[in-house]
Amino acid sequence: MFGDNIDINDNMRASLLFGIVQKTLVDAIIQTTAADYDVVIGDDLIRKIIYSQSEFMDAEGRFDPSRFKMILSMNGMSEQDYIQALRRDIERQQLVFNPVSRLNVPGFLTELLGKIENQQRVFSFIKIVPEKLKLDRQISDEETEQYYQDFSENFMAPEKRDISYIAVSADEIAAQYEPSKEEIAAYYQANISDFETPEKRKVLQMVFNTQAEADAAKAELDSGKDFYAVAQSLAGQSREDTNLGDVSKDMLLAEVADDVFSLKPGQVTAPIQSEFGWHIMKVTGIVPAAKMSKDKANQKAAAALRQEKAYDTAYEVANGIEDKIGAGASLEDIAKELNTSIKQVKALTEDGKYRGAAAPLSQDLVDGAFSYNTGEISQVIETDTGFAIVRVDAIADSHLLDIAEVKPQIVKMWEENERETMAQELSNDVMADLENGENIAETAKRFGLTLTTTRPIKKSESFDSLPSSQIFALFQENAGTPKLIEQDGDKLIVVTSQIVKEPHKLTNQEKADIRNNVRIDLTAEAGNQLIESYSKDYDVDVNYKLLGLAD
Repeated sequence: MFGDNIDINDNMRASLLFGIVQKTLVDAIIQTTAADYDVVIGDDLIRKIIYSQSEFMDAEGRFDPSRFKMILSMNGMSEQDYIQALRRDIERQQLVFNPVSRLNVPGFLTELLGKIENQQRVFSFIKIVPEKLKLDRQISDEETEQYYQDFSENFMAPEKRDISYIAVSADEIAAQYEPSKEEIAAYYQANISDFETPEKRKVLQMVFNTQAEADAAKAELDSGKDFYAVAQSLAGQSREDTNLGDVSKDMLLAEVADDVFSLKPGQVTAPIQSEFGWHIMKVTGIVPAAKMSKDKANQKAAAALRQEKAYDTAYEVANGIEDKIGAGASLEDIAKELNTSIKQVKALTEDGKYRGAAAPLSQDLVDGAFSYNTGEISQVIETDTGFAIVRVDAIADSHLLDIAEVKPQIVKMWEENERETMAQELSNDVMADLENGENIAETAKRFGLTLTTTRPIKKSESFDSLPSSQIFALFQENAGTPKLIEQDGDKLIVVTSQIVKEPHKLTNQEKADIRNNVRIDLTAEAGNQLIESYSKDYDVDVNYKLLGLAD
């Protein structure tokens, strides 16, 4: 399914495959059950669904056959595939969803779940923030030296390189190619829709389920009645449904296209049958075909060909340059031949940073700069915008910085570690006192810590930006039981100080939300049980071993 676009392990792959197998199996059971119960989905219903879907409508809200075909093509589906998929979806609706869609949620269950969901608690908590703790001493010389040795990898100056390079963009390469007249003419014919607008016709349409209905409508039109009036009275179509607007021949169904484009303005077709029903079409006007001027079309085709040939041209140019590099050509020789300048970068590091950086370098170019020794010229490096050639001018090796230079960095690391240690020891002491039965207010006062008490909150609410999982866990604790929560390095010690006894009175909206959520869960489970019951009518055998899912 994903190819190289996702990193999946064997367990993920097996899980995906198992899910596909189960869906295919359920589809087969429903399809077979529909056939056994004589569930038939009529063409009229399919047509109405297709005509009503917004993704198939034009800007004016009318069904657009060309848009319909384009979207199906983009999704790799034929019209028949799509119609078949719709039938399967409606069969599932009739056999599974409709029978279980009106499950009742008893009132007592709503009240019970409401009490659980809307229980309120008051929490008292102490928050220990390491960065706010005051240090009572400074780092010693011995500790500074120890940090310098233990964390030396943090104090390394990165390798730096001075480079010279040439970068050539695809646009520059494309400009070197001049297409021939024959190539331009061939491109014009292959992409003629970019240069010529086909004739369009202003078309009205009404659609019927049967030929008899269509014949009756044609007779009304032949007697002189207005097309819109007949469409409304006999086909139940509004003006918007009837007016297709300006359409080209390829935008119409194949069954009606030739007849419509043989009409003159004001003429009406006889009833024509397609898979969507019986059509009567009227042409009310003709929009002539338009054609781009020859000079403008040639310019547009030449520009497009240059872009198309840019890669091939770049490949040829790159091969020629590599041959010259192999023969000993200098970077200056190559720059002169390409009529471009040489750029220089000082103190380049592997993360792409360099002294006086004005613009970021391509990572491919940076990787190439760190793949060669001093004085060497790289092979041609492909970049996002074209290609480049790099010469390494000088290399400054990675080395350990002097301790005096990194002293501020060492002090910062030491202070952070000291505060984290103090915070951990303080939280351990507070938790020990609380677990021994001491009141959280007394503990906070004794340690000089701030105590915060929340308002009564429900399980669906939060305080101090705690995630819902932590709030849920706090609601499982008994009153007075302390809980230590690590949050972004901070220590949060929380106690349930009060469980609100007075029950929360559910609003009508809250009751409706609870019923809806429970109904969704019950409906999904009932649907699964219904499919399971259908499957008992058939011998179902899946060869999981053949699929690599034997376990």
